[in-house]
Amino acid sequence: MSFVSGMLSKTPEERRAADRRFDFLLGLHGKNGKKALAMAEAPRIDDGYFGPDSISWKVYENVLVAGMGAMSGLFLAMLDPVGAYGVGQHTVYYYDTLGRTRRSLLFFAGAVFGDSATADKVGRDLFRKHSHVNGEIPGSGEQFRANHVEALKFTYIAGWQLLWRAYKAYGDPNATAEDERQFYAEQHIVAELLGIPTGELPLTPEDVDAWVANAEPNIMAFTRPAQEILDFLTSPPWTPVWPLGAINPFVRILFWASVPLMSPYVREIGGLANIPLRTKLSAVVIKQVAKVVNHPIVDHLIVPFVGYEMWGYAHNALRHAPETGRVPFTHNPGLTLQQGKGGTLQHTIGQQAHAGLQEAKR
Repeated sequence: MSFVSGMLSKTPEERRAADRRFDFLLGLHGKNGKKALAMAEAPRIDDGYFGPDSISWKVYENVLVAGMGAMSGLFLAMLDPVGAYGVGQHTVYYYDTLGRTRRSLLFFAGAVFGDSATADKVGRDLFRKHSHVNGEIPGSGEQFRANHVEALKFTYIAGWQLLWRAYKAYGDPNATAEDERQFYAEQHIVAELLGIPTGELPLTPEDVDAWVANAEPNIMAFTRPAQEILDFLTSPPWTPVWPLGAINPFVRILFWASVPLMSPYVREIGGLANIPLRTKLSAVVIKQVAKVVNHPIVDHLIVPFVGYEMWGYAHNALRHAPETGRVPFTHNPGLTLQQGKGGTLQHTIGQQAHAGLQEAKR
């Protein structure tokens, strides 16, 4: 039984008391510990777009699985050759690894564990941040925009597979085919909150597999930026000692443990196909870590270090979800974001408006 499942089997009063039992450990995190606790105790308007009965709560509650998805997802995103150069020009991963991972986890935790207002807000905030990640592809002069719908689709659809496989391998080996189907049926909400309009995404394991199978020969390519991020993940620097030196071994082990979860095609083009000893040893270590990562003491000691916002959102859901059921997701935030400031559909809308005006004049 997972930590979330175990907690949700208790009454609300029992759950709050049990979850607060080790709150004193947050004092070891200083100001970030206080911020995490404040987030956990903040008022909440509803159960959010997922709720306690969702598979997404179970997947993202495990910081090990979520961190593996964030880290390996960055590498997968770099296999989009257009996106690779754009991201490569803007990423801070090389010198702010912990901060970059924390900000990724912040969005996913807010979208999955937050109430509906929080989920909408973290989506808007990240979309606006990405609206400044634009650039030109060296050599071709092609323009890159991080918020382009196709760039976002590649990042999230390719990442879904690995995230689910990580959960199956290190989170819950007993997860069923029905759990997987529910996971994909839920995850479009996360992507739409970030800026993908409704109707753009595959919603079943079969459709996701087909999309990725088509993307491998027709979109994916191993470019220089992809090689640079791969070099960093497999051989991160030891300096500065804080934080890179401190997290160096964990970055290596976590990434190598994720390699067997990647498709044969990705392993082949990345030169990762024939390194069995390193991946097997890393997987053994991560499986042992996965057994204790959700223990309340470890949860209070480690998760706020990786991301105090992620801890705050998850524990706010455990302590204050009104259990009224998930909020219907019907408002298409992705289209609204793409049509607004920083979006990539403004030009199309302008053309349509112009055409409509000309037609009215006739």
